[in-house]
Amino acid sequence: MWKKWLLSILLAMAPALGLTPQQVVVVYNADSEWSKRCAGAYHKLRGVPAEQFVGLKGVKSGEIGRQGFETKIRQPLLQVAREKDWNLPAARNTGIKPIYAILLMPDLPLRVRQDSLKGAPKPSIMKVNTASVDSELMLLGATYPLDGALRNTEFGKDAPLEQMQTRVLAVTRIDAPDEATMRHMISDPVEVERSGGLWGWTVVDQGGPYAQGDEWFTQVAMQARRMGQPVFHEKTKALLPAAYPLMQDVAVYFGWYHHRPKGVFHPESHAGFRFRPGAVACHLHSYNGVNIKHPEIWVGALLQRGAAVTAGNVEEPTLGLCLHYHVFFDRLLKGYTVAEAALMATPATSWQGVVLGDPLYRPYAARREAKIPSNAYTQWAEMFRRASGQRAGLVSTVRSQMGNRHAGQWLEMLGCHLLGQEFYADAAEYFGMASRASREERDVLRNRLLRISCMQKGGEPRYAREQMIACLAETRTSPFRAAVENAADKVMPERVKERQEAARRAKDAAAAAAQGAKK
Repeated sequence: MWKKWLLSILLAMAPALGLTPQQVVVVYNADSEWSKRCAGAYHKLRGVPAEQFVGLKGVKSGEIGRQGFETKIRQPLLQVAREKDWNLPAARNTGIKPIYAILLMPDLPLRVRQDSLKGAPKPSIMKVNTASVDSELMLLGATYPLDGALRNTEFGKDAPLEQMQTRVLAVTRIDAPDEATMRHMISDPVEVERSGGLWGWTVVDQGGPYAQGDEWFTQVAMQARRMGQPVFHEKTKALLPAAYPLMQDVAVYFGWYHHRPKGVFHPESHAGFRFRPGAVACHLHSYNGVNIKHPEIWVGALLQRGAAVTAGNVEEPTLGLCLHYHVFFDRLLKGYTVAEAALMATPATSWQGVVLGDPLYRPYAARREAKIPSNAYTQWAEMFRRASGQRAGLVSTVRSQMGNRHAGQWLEMLGCHLLGQEFYADAAEYFGMASRASREERDVLRNRLLRISCMQKGGEPRYAREQMIACLAETRTSPFRAAVENAADKVMPERVKERQEAARRAKDAAAAAAQGAKK
């Protein structure tokens, strides 16, 4: 019964039409063996017609000047389009075969450099002519001013590309810091679709510097809950700390706001975290996509941790002209492809954005086209539906399933749901039960820390302190010790003051010693 319900919901949400392989052009670096191999792998898995693969010569990853972009990228692509009679949305002379998307393969230029006259003043942020190659190609075939962003006419729409009669191309790319990561970007989406779609936790780590961005992330959390997805929603200003024992089944991550990857996402993190295959993961920052090949830039770090889809900026875009993450996620949930969802969530063209991932990937529509799996997440979605997301119904349903092998997971999902509704005492109870029902150290410890936090927020600081002291004593050799220390500082702020005082005394002693040595 639950599968019939879920299937009916997904069928109703999914678009009637969608981007097809026959509407995609794949562009690769003809001088790069790896770029050619990736193009070949994509051809085998997705079936894009061979005549829609275009190799460019004399280009490399990184930056390219305006003249180079024109002569080595734009003009060659337009020449092929004319020869093959492609109908490009932005072109005046339309061909017969409609093309709606471009996929850029590894080792192609990422950023068009700023052109400036010698001695001329530096242009304002909104008047620079630097842009991502991807964003410029959205307007392939059009004539337009190069100094500043242009409004994307498809922004905010909610219809398949053919129905929209779009005037711009959807552009994504596949690239990453290493070959293994590029391979999973190509293969994981296909496997996810074959196995019944993307299921798992949604992690939202908001608490950035601007209210507008936080509202986007609040919307993401609400959208996930409405779909019956378990949500881990972190609302403090701090990012998830180093070595945080984050759950391993994270299918969606949206967070902000730090310049470089840190905590569990840092390349040298020993927390052992990886996303669920096919995951969608984005961290909002002005410069989160300046170098796809570097593992210490957000897009590279998230892809290396197993994400299949992410997005970034090659230069300062201003917040309002970034990809609108809540729109992007909403369109994915409705069954659109990554390319379609990104196009409808991108407010500007000829600007700074870049989206990484298979343009044909439909992480949620895939659920309606394959056998829906029976797992902790699909069953939680059914529990959520039956209870209409209400506290009493969910509590009763989860308690009736205590003998199930997924009980520990459901207890944590229930705790997170109640935490989101600010039922701190109830949430603490179920996090405690989840901790006792879990086997893996990361799961036991995460639920334990969540319980302590709920006790602190729910007016039981003394008990929270006692539990935190016990946790500190029992995790001295844990690989997640740094996260425990971080949590302890919040529960017992005097620890921070003690360290600061100790550091001050040490500094004074060193200064005194240095002064004595001079005498």
